[in-house]
Amino acid sequence: MKFFIFILIILTSLSFKSYNNKDNDLISEFLKNELEDFELSKEKKNISNLTFKDHKEKEISFSDFKGKILLVNFWATWCAPCIKEMPSLDRLESKINGDFDVIAISVDRDGVEKVTDFFDENKISNLEKFFDIKNSLAKEMNLYGVPTSFFVNKEGDLIGYYQGDMEWDNDTVINFINYLIKI
Repeated sequence: MKFFIFILIILTSLSFKSYNNKDNDLISEFLKNELEDFELSKEKKNISNLTFKDHKEKEISFSDFKGKILLVNFWATWCAPCIKEMPSLDRLESKINGDFDVIAISVDRDGVEKVTDFFDENKISNLEKFFDIKNSLAKEMNLYGVPTSFFVNKEGDLIGYYQGDMEWDNDTVINFINYLIKI
């Protein structure tokens, strides 16, 4: 519940495009507690023009998802926490219909075959296969490790990020995403 309240505060603050001292203090209090790993974007950054590839080597842009709330997850098949959280990302994608997508981007250098095998072995059926094999997108987004997940608003602006694994299909996250879709 605290996570949902925290996100509402963030979104309210983001809608005014800047924070006042009271908002900063309140957000800081939330970040000191159980949400210490969630990082609010410090500056407005739009990622609409950034690109990655699909499993057919087609270039995809975040602008292709304009109007949708995105959970962009960077992961790899060799990453134990990534392996742990992928089924929950797959379930999350199936639980929310409409203006939301999970964009799971593999940074595996072994490419499409390795990821396809992983999807098959782990029965990942609701997610599409996306890639950043050369890590150019990861560099643009200042990625320091996997798994890392970014929330992106309908306009393509980063809201914040979470580094580490999580059970993404929990009620708090689902309520948060549904709220983002409505605003």
